[in-house]
Amino acid sequence: MFSKGLGLLTRIAPVAFALSTVALAGFAQGGDERVIDEFHPDNQPGPNGARAAVPDPVYGGRVIVHLSSMPENINYAIENSAVTRRMLYEVHESLLLQDWETFEYIPKLAESYDSEDMLVLKSSVAEGTYGAAVKMRVRDMAAEADDAMKEAFILYGMVTDSGDSYTVTPISRGSSLAEAITVPKDHVEAHEEGTVTTWTLRKDAEWHPYTHASGREIKGHMLDADDVLFSWNLYFNPKIDCDEKRFQFEKITRGEKVDEHTVRFFFSSQYFQVFSTIGTDMTILPSHVYNLDDPDNLDANKAATVDERAKYFNEHPANREFIGLGPYRVSEFTQQWIQAERFDGYFDPANSGYFDTIRWRSIDNDNTSYTALVNGELDFFARVKSEDYFGEATAKQNFTDLFYKGYFYLGTYGYTGWNMFQPQLKEKVVRQALAHAFDFEEFLATNYKGLARQITGPVIYDSPAYPHDLKPFAFDPDLAEEMLEDAGWYDRNGDDVIDKDGVELVIEFMMPSGNKASETLGQKMQESFGKIGIKLNIVQYEWATFLERFKARDFYGANLAWVANLESDPEQLWHSKWGQKEARGSNNSGVMEPELDRMIRAIQRETDFEKRQVIWRELHTFIYDLQPYLFGFNVPSKFAMSKRIRGFKTVALDPGYVLRDWYFTSLDEPGTRLTRER
Repeated sequence: MFSKGLGLLTRIAPVAFALSTVALAGFAQGGDERVIDEFHPDNQPGPNGARAAVPDPVYGGRVIVHLSSMPENINYAIENSAVTRRMLYEVHESLLLQDWETFEYIPKLAESYDSEDMLVLKSSVAEGTYGAAVKMRVRDMAAEADDAMKEAFILYGMVTDSGDSYTVTPISRGSSLAEAITVPKDHVEAHEEGTVTTWTLRKDAEWHPYTHASGREIKGHMLDADDVLFSWNLYFNPKIDCDEKRFQFEKITRGEKVDEHTVRFFFSSQYFQVFSTIGTDMTILPSHVYNLDDPDNLDANKAATVDERAKYFNEHPANREFIGLGPYRVSEFTQQWIQAERFDGYFDPANSGYFDTIRWRSIDNDNTSYTALVNGELDFFARVKSEDYFGEATAKQNFTDLFYKGYFYLGTYGYTGWNMFQPQLKEKVVRQALAHAFDFEEFLATNYKGLARQITGPVIYDSPAYPHDLKPFAFDPDLAEEMLEDAGWYDRNGDDVIDKDGVELVIEFMMPSGNKASETLGQKMQESFGKIGIKLNIVQYEWATFLERFKARDFYGANLAWVANLESDPEQLWHSKWGQKEARGSNNSGVMEPELDRMIRAIQRETDFEKRQVIWRELHTFIYDLQPYLFGFNVPSKFAMSKRIRGFKTVALDPGYVLRDWYFTSLDEPGTRLTRER
């Protein structure tokens, strides 16, 4: 199925979950020992079970990686796609890196970071008694609305409970407190854990150079606090096209510059994704390029309006000619590929990868992509069709001489999202009947040879929160037909399509063009639903059109996949705020359920990992019963790779591998050498 990438969910060529890191040993695969070149034919176990030594690398050369869809740009702040995020792993960096195997957060652009608690003071005592208190917006705990805010005074630091009082001890640079103080509990309205984070930036991270429209080359800019604060502030311009991510950063209600390389952020209330929101989900962007208030911006215009600033940002050439902080810099963005070249100014050369050039080649048709692979136009293709993977295509000599195949699992799940604003799909009973009418077991056996797993909701299959005791809706077309008839859906005019209140149950199944898996699924749904009087029409659109219709809710059913990390904030997909017709977030089905909003709020505030998993199971079960999606399968990524490349190892985090670890082993490869230096 097609998918995009969410600290966030992202769509695969449709979306992704970004998850918080905690005691994640419970996630299957996460703690497994991965084998380098596990599937490579030259590294298979011998009679004694031992594998051959992996050859030493050479440096340089060019690798060509398949791209399932061409993004409009690669500014992840406004382009919420998995393909964009995967490219940014090589051309950019974030404040923190989530370790591919341990899931721990490792400082990257951040040199260090601190976390402190917050005491929200009662307004009656705050100003007169605590001169060091900071005035800011916090969540109104007395209000019913999840996003209700109020002005309040807060103290922050390491907070310890001393019985009748709290002791607040400052621990971060530039704290508002000079020393520890004691605060009586009757002066405190709320104690919010871990809501204040202070980040010290590394001083050797250099932005990629770029050429301004005037022809002037801009280079030598180093990362600083202004870049980080600007990157957060852009989410507060309502005209910037970032609704799919805005919800997360709006929880940060205050940001301040402590010094040139230190920033501090305040969350309105405690939140389980404090570190991932800033550390991995925030795309750090160059203020000297995008910020019209920055004196180093050649286009600076402090008098610009909100609309003008948004237009400048949304349409900036740097969204495509991306300016990052990674070991590779974008050198080409064409209709066919995006290419990045090694950047010699990268701050961590020992971890800068082996290749000199990475080309991401866009081919949106899976059949054409496979042909390009065997013709030598791709080195890696991770969307091999089941019929090719299990069939004769990958057994032919033109494949086996040059390539090998393998597979890996991610948290990805396929689904068909129903637009609940459409009269045909607004009733839960209709959506449940559709689930009863489709034979998932038969489809899995036919198309995935037992490798795919049916899922029952949005929690990823290998998560400790996944309720494996929740049984899928049974395949029972007779029951489905009975449910529909009881709800008033039956054929009144003899045309073999059921109807109600003058509306026929006709559904348009929208899919990205060229996606064979989506097409196969759609055809099977068309056949199954037709047997109970539901007409399904399959329509294909190229990716940009598909995505725009999806965001605008101009669809009935849309086939996609979510690329889920380990744990995600469920707000972007399921909260009522983002289900409104005018919202352009990720709640594209239009789910608006107060009980679901309550569970989302409980997950966000629960910092205890095990307790949070209990709430996740409740949410998963509630959503599966609601059926805003026809939940599909956790399908392995089946890949084909050139034998010339070594260093491949599967990991549990998207995209399932670390491109920076791959390398050639022969100096016969054009552009290779024995040392990293050129």
